[in-house]
Amino acid sequence: MPEFKVDRPVHFNLSDILDSGQAFMYSEYEDGFLIITKGKRAFVKELPSENKILFRVPDVESLEIFKNYFDFSHNYEEDFKRLYELGFPEDVLSFSNGIRILNQDAEEIIFTFIISQNNNIKRIKKITRALTERVGKKCVDEYGEYFAFPDAKAISTLSIEDFKEMGAGYRDSYLYHTSNFLSENPNFLGEVAELETPLARKKLLTLKGVGPKVADCILLFGFNKRDVFPLDTWMEKVFHERFDKNEKNRVRMATKGAEEFGELAGLAQQLYFYHIRRKEK
Repeated sequence: MPEFKVDRPVHFNLSDILDSGQAFMYSEYEDGFLIITKGKRAFVKELPSENKILFRVPDVESLEIFKNYFDFSHNYEEDFKRLYELGFPEDVLSFSNGIRILNQDAEEIIFTFIISQNNNIKRIKKITRALTERVGKKCVDEYGEYFAFPDAKAISTLSIEDFKEMGAGYRDSYLYHTSNFLSENPNFLGEVAELETPLARKKLLTLKGVGPKVADCILLFGFNKRDVFPLDTWMEKVFHERFDKNEKNRVRMATKGAEEFGELAGLAQQLYFYHIRRKEK
């Protein structure tokens, strides 16, 4: 495949981004990563000595898909500056300096984050891989065969027993019902995209298996709505350490985070999330 060397943008650390819990369709190798998005696969690695990012992709069109995936057009330098001016903790800004928000397919995010509930990244990737190999489109490149993430229509052909065999556990019925709903309501995601965040969240909460935290992850990673502050167990700990040690309600915590940082809330959450997970490993 052709190779393209692209100037490394500021606030970009490839391994940190992929280890930040946003995406699960990638494999790590000694010399780089194989990443799948929108049916395309790329080999990506950093070239620190040249301050470049190497993309090995089928064509220029695929390169643009991956540049968009890594949010190359967004001004992270300005975002980090604004967070600093808002009093965001300097230790977190420094530690999570290479994090950015990935642009991903909303349908993929819905299913992978339903799978993510009470799960670790290794197991999420395993279940996701089983799903793609079962009903995803088979593709081939110089690295061998791979499977694109399937759409809701393809996923809806599976039974609850099929999901159970993949290791989905109690999430099997969520995947079954949500895939059938999205398959039967093809305009649903477009309608969510057009709504302001509060109404978009309310609409996503009608999906089986989507609670407040998963809804906010879908809004952030699938719809690029950055005024959300997803709250899980890690972020609850952050909130108690950095904001209010007595607050117990996660919805209020998420609302407080969103109010504190506005349109920077999603990025702020990712910086906090990456920092606390890595510090406590």
